[in-house]
Amino acid sequence: MSRHLISLYTTLREFEGLHERHDRTRRTSRTVTVDREALIHLLMDHPRLVEALRQAGQVQIRDGD
Repeated sequence: MSRHLISLYTTLREFEGLHERHDRTRRTSRTVTVDREALIHLLMDHPRLVEALRQAGQVQIRDGD
């Protein structure tokens, strides 16, 4: 049995729901209302993903513009 490299908080249902919400938003909108828990899960997943990629030597993160 193989060991998982990473375990995510975001469920597939939450992820798809966020995409559906984005698709229903006008292109000119500057804000999008999303499920709070789904957003929190994405924010908690990001550092886990970055760390897993960093350990694999496969990450480059921009500071921003």
